[in-house]
Amino acid sequence: MATIDRSTIIRGPAQVTFGGQVFFSKGNITVTVENSQFEQTSDVFGIIKRVKTDTQVRVRFTPVGELDQTAVLYPYFSSALGTSLFGSADSALEIKGLKNKLTVHNCAVTQMPSLTLGAGVTAFGEVEITGLVKNSAEPDLQASYYTYAESTNTYSTDFAPANVKSGEYQATYLGYTHTAVEPFNVEFNLELAPVTIDAIGTVDMRLQEVGWTATWSPVHGSIPTYILQYLTQSVNMGGSLYQTAITIAGPTGQVKFEADLATLVSSDMAWGTDVNLSGPLTVQGTRDINSGALDPICAIGIAS
Repeated sequence: MATIDRSTIIRGPAQVTFGGQVFFSKGNITVTVENSQFEQTSDVFGIIKRVKTDTQVRVRFTPVGELDQTAVLYPYFSSALGTSLFGSADSALEIKGLKNKLTVHNCAVTQMPSLTLGAGVTAFGEVEITGLVKNSAEPDLQASYYTYAESTNTYSTDFAPANVKSGEYQATYLGYTHTAVEPFNVEFNLELAPVTIDAIGTVDMRLQEVGWTATWSPVHGSIPTYILQYLTQSVNMGGSLYQTAITIAGPTGQVKFEADLATLVSSDMAWGTDVNLSGPLTVQGTRDINSGALDPICAIGIAS
C-alpha cells in the first residue's frame, strides 16, 4: 500500500515582490510555465514529435488592494504605442513562501487588473505578469527563466492594512453626479505584439493598444432623459460619438480614476418591479491628442 510522509507536502501562502513593491494576494498565487510547440506529423503515423518553439512564465494573483501600488500595476497609461514592455534591463519577480522561493528573472505586466470601486469591495482585480527568457541568455537553460529554492523565509513587514480601503464612490460624467446601484467597474484592454526569434522564442512584447471600458448602473431617475439625448443628438452615421471627461472617485484617501475623453457607447433600460429603469452604462476611453502629442489615456490616483 502507498504511504506518504506528510511533512514533505508543501503548502502555504506567499508574497510577491515586483517593481519595488511587496504584494500580498487575496487568494492563490498561480504560476504557469508554458511551452509552445510545433507538431511534426506524418501522413502514415500522425504526430511523431512535439518540439519546443517558445517558453513563457505566467504569474497571476489578485492583490489585496494596497492603494500605494498603482504605479506598478498600471504602468502603460502614458506609454507610446510600440513601447517595449521588457526594456533593456531585466525586472525580476520573486514569490516567497515560508519554505520556498521562486524567482522569475525577466518580467513585465501583461494584463492590468480591473478596478472595482465601491463600499463592499476592494479595488484591484487579477493581475498577470509574464516572464520571458533573460536578456542575452540561452533559451535552453532553466536559469535563463527562473530559479527555485527551498529555504526558510519570513514575510515582509511592509504590509499596510490602512492602505486597503473600500468606500462610497460616485462618478462625474455628462454634467451629472452618478451614484451606482453596484460598484463601478473599469476593465483595461492591453494589446501586445510579441517579438520572436526563431532560435530563441519570444524576447520582448511591444505595446499595440491600451484602452479601458467603464460600466455602472446609475440610480438617479432623471438620468435616462439626458443619457438618451447624448446617445443620439448631432451624431450622423460616420460622426464621432459623444465624449467628455469622466471622474470616478471615493472620499479622501480612496481611488480616483480620471480620463479626459470618455465615449458614451451604450445604455440599457428596463421596466419591472425588481429592476431600476436605468441599467448599465458603457463608457470607453479614447486618447486625447494635443498638438500631435498623446495625453495619458487615463490616470489612477488617490482622492484628496
